Amino acid sequence: MDMQYFEDLWSEGRPSDVPAEGYWNNRADYFSKSAHSNSTRERVDKILAFLLETNMLSKDSDVLDIGCGPGYFSREFAKKANLAIGIDLSDRMLEHAAKGAIAYNLQNLQFKKSDWENVILAEENWYKKFDLVTAINCPGIRNLDTLQKMIDASRKYCFLTSFASRTDSVKDCITNQVLRQKGHSFTGIGVYSIINILWLMGYYPNVTYVDSEWIRTRTEEEAFNYYCSCIRTHAPLTEEQNKSIKAYLKEISEAGMVEEIIRSKTAWIYWHV
Repeated sequence: MDMQYFEDLWSEGRPSDVPAEGYWNNRADYFSKSAHSNSTRERVDKILAFLLETNMLSKDSDVLDIGCGPGYFSREFAKKANLAIGIDLSDRMLEHAAKGAIAYNLQNLQFKKSDWENVILAEENWYKKFDLVTAINCPGIRNLDTLQKMIDASRKYCFLTSFASRTDSVKDCITNQVLRQKGHSFTGIGVYSIINILWLMGYYPNVTYVDSEWIRTRTEEEAFNYYCSCIRTHAPLTEEQNKSIKAYLKEISEAGMVEEIIRSKTAWIYWHV
């Protein structure tokens, strides 16, 4: 099996395009709100402690956080490092990120609107600029070119996380039972492909697996907008399908709130460049 085999495998089952800016703008407020949840705080603390313990992050580090979202990882990096730069393609995500930087008075934290796939490292002066480059559950690392660019931006370490497996109790039921569609999941394939591609490129990727379970609660309206936006990344929804989703959410809601249980196995993939 050669590089092309794993490139092709990585692309199987994946949406042809990364969700557009509007998709992430619509999710930005919820992402920012969830940053204060216990599950998110625990996840951030675990990753931060791991990076510090393995010396991938230190007070002298310059860090690039690809797909920073509302900036909670970037903020924590800035607290421990010399410099942290977070990039994201969503204006709304970056608005939340900037507010956090101001609130914590982090002078060594910068945010920039960028789509990683279109970033030219030479123009940004980012070639071998960073001691640590992270992509934490970032859909922008989606093929060999974007992975190679991540490597090229680093002079020491890369740290990438992706779901090896994940179940979402409500979303999976909507897809499989309400809409009677085949679920779209390339999480395990993506992790498997990335590890093998890195090996074939001459790197020695380390992998740590982390099991998690958490609960998310949304209003019926928030849930409807969220699940529809997720499903529409694969195929458009008809008016009849929208009605079916609304009816299902109303049926399972309690006092107007929809509760979902998410279980995941996340792969932390990290390597020295």
